[in-house]
This record gives sequence, C-alpha cells and structure tokens, in this order.
Amino acid sequence: MKKIAALFVSIALVVSLAGCKGNTATDTTGAGETTQKTETKTSEEKKEETQMEETIEKTIAGFDVSHMPEGGYTVALCNFSLGNTWRVQMVETFRQVAEEYKELGLIKEYYITNSDGDTAQQISDMEDLITMGVDIICLTAASPTALVPVVDEAMEEGITLISFDAGVDTDNVTASLVLDNTEFGRVDARWLADKIGGKGKVVVLAGQAGSKNAEQRVNGVNEVFAEYPDIEVAALSYCDYDYATAKAAIESIISVYNDIDGILSLGGAMSRACVDAYEAAGLELVPITGEANNGFLKMWNERQSEGFTSVCPISPNTSGAQALDLGLKAITGGEYKRENVFEIETVTDETLKDVVRTDLSDNYWAPSILSEEKLQELYGED
Repeated sequence: MKKIAALFVSIALVVSLAGCKGNTATDTTGAGETTQKTETKTSEEKKEETQMEETIEKTIAGFDVSHMPEGGYTVALCNFSLGNTWRVQMVETFRQVAEEYKELGLIKEYYITNSDGDTAQQISDMEDLITMGVDIICLTAASPTALVPVVDEAMEEGITLISFDAGVDTDNVTASLVLDNTEFGRVDARWLADKIGGKGKVVVLAGQAGSKNAEQRVNGVNEVFAEYPDIEVAALSYCDYDYATAKAAIESIISVYNDIDGILSLGGAMSRACVDAYEAAGLELVPITGEANNGFLKMWNERQSEGFTSVCPISPNTSGAQALDLGLKAITGGEYKRENVFEIETVTDETLKDVVRTDLSDNYWAPSILSEEKLQELYGED
C-alpha cells in the first residue's frame, strides 16, 4: 500500500544519508606515515542533509507528525449498522488500515462503534467518543438530521470530524467524503429505461428508509423516470440492502404482479434476492440492476451466456479507510479538500469478468484493498 511504500522510502533515505556522513579514507605512505584524506562537504550541503533528516524524522507514512501527541492519535469509526455485508467489509477495511497506522506509531488507539441502525444509540456513541477525547471521528450517520447537534458538539470540542458514506445535513464538519448517490440512482434508471424500451412496469428496491444515501439514490431514480411517462413504478420497497428482507419483498410483489418488466435494485444483495425469488417461482428473469456484490456478480457471470445482463454501480467499500486518511491529512496540516465526491464507476457486461471473484463467497464486495490473506480468511470458499 502507498502508506507502507512511503515508509520504505523514508527508511531508504535515512540509510543513504547515513552512508554519506563522515566519509574518511586512510592512506599509508611508503615511509610509514599515515595521513587522513577527508571528503569535505559545503555548509550548504550539510544544511540540506540536516533539513532532510529532520523532515524524515517528523514524517510517518507521508504525514507530518511534528505536533502529534505522544504515542499517536486516537481515532474512531462511528458506524450506524452492520446490517449488510458491504458495511461489514467497509469496517474490516477501516480496521486493516488503522492497524497498519498503529504499527507505524501514527495511531495510538482506535475504536469502532455500531448502533445497529438505532439513531439514538449512535448519538450516544458519539457523545461517548467526545467524552473520551478522541482526536478523529469518521462518521457514517444513521440520520442526516438527528446527528447534527452531536456533530456540532464534536466540532466545538476541536475533534477532527469526517462525514462519509451516509452524510449529515450540515457544513460544520472538517471534511466530507461521499459517493454521488443521486447519480448512482440515475445510472441504474437510465440503464433500465433503455433495456425495457422506455415503457413498462418496474419495481424499485431501496436501502434504509431515511438514510441520506438511500434517499439520494431514490431521488436519482425518480429524476430519470420522470422523463419516461410510460414507465410505471408498481412498487417501491425499502429493504435495508438486506438479502432476506428483499427476498420477502419481491416474493410478495410478484405474487400480486405477473407483468413486471424490470427491477431496479439499488443494492447488490437485494439484486441477488430478486434472481433467487424469480427462479424459485419458475419465472423468466427480467432486467435487474445491481451493485458490485460478489454474490450477484457470480449470478450474472453464470447467466450471462443465457442473455442475462445488468449494470452495477460501485460504492467503494474503502470509504471508511479513506475517511481515516482524510482525517489524518486534516489533523496533521496536510492539504485536503473539504468536500470530496466519488465519481460513479460501473461494472458492465464487458468488465464483469475482471471484477467477479468466483473463488470468494457471496458476501465479498468488489473491488477491495484488503490483503489476499484477509480476503481468503473472510470470504475464501476452500
């Protein structure tokens, strides 16, 4: 990883500098006299070396640690749910990167909280972290509005606060890092509208009702479908991005409607549930949008030769780790942008085989920066 590579560069520079200091050669004359021939350096060269050594000593993994507290920073991930496998992998990725920084001495301690979708509990978690005096909080919020007062409190206490994934409705944060979820919804809606010829009956499956990212995706869908008066949304169901919830929902829907032309699923596990429900009912698959969940990618890969097709916008499961990097840049005085937005990248028929991992379980999300060892530990099927 870049952080480790940066450390290796620093070590290499230290070694090379050590080899340059005080180079002395001894020459013995024929008469037995010994004279010293010393390579001298200009005062400017010595000054540059000293400055470089001081810079290296004050840098860990590319971060200026001149004012770092003894032992490193205390950081936290304040997460609102582990209710779907994407969030589990996001937390594992945060943990891996935090452990790397801890080994380097940049992080003293880190904490990970989970409120199980309970907004009141997440507010309590935030209050606890503030009381503990953590230096950085990476927050993915259960509610875009309810968390605002406690976010304000954290900022008042001088905590570096990075809002990511599911954001909060305030500019009073150190920085934000989000996916363009409105465009995520638009991408799915444009693709499905094209596949069904701009008319027909569709079902929309969304994430957690009330969460900012889920509502933005739905808004993007609505924007596009407003351009297609002949597309009817027969049902909109919030399924928390959860396989079991989505499967129950789609089973209920297809028991009522036998003329669905397409399914716009805004989460990969929900897409997998749709395929299973349709095939269990003996129905021919309709176009189904997805997300880069390996279970759905494998389904798509297996059925691609039969004509099944999809599109899968990617929601980076690295966002928690990237929020941590952003927090460390901010607290160490590095350059950073206050508002950061991931551009939408997609898995298509042409790129599917480059992304799907047939050797890993359905719970894996692509792509990933987790080590191969960790991927096999978490998702290996051997």
